[in-house]
Amino acid sequence: MAHVAAVRAIIPLIYKAARSHLADADLLIREAAVYAAAMTFAVPESAAHVPELVPLVRGTLGVSEYRGYQYMAKRCLVTWGVEPGPLPDPLISGPEPRDRPWEGGCSDDPPF
Repeated sequence: MAHVAAVRAIIPLIYKAARSHLADADLLIREAAVYAAAMTFAVPESAAHVPELVPLVRGTLGVSEYRGYQYMAKRCLVTWGVEPGPLPDPLISGPEPRDRPWEGGCSDDPPF
């Protein structure tokens, strides 16, 4: 039980650290910060911050080129009771062309 209490104690620190980067000019930093902040909302103490993070999750993770972030955006919004809107569902929609590099064939000549 002590381990659970220790983890719960650091969750607000993770949110506080991520919060300072939620509007970072570097997209990779901003995406990681929004993701980290969203993951801290599993504990009730952080639930008060959900309304301020909804637009960031939708506008940053929901439109990310990384499909894992898109999936997490939808999962977070649904979990928080917010309509996810037209976010892609990577479990249902087919793979994007960028996810299938073999589609165009091999660009190199065979080595033999």
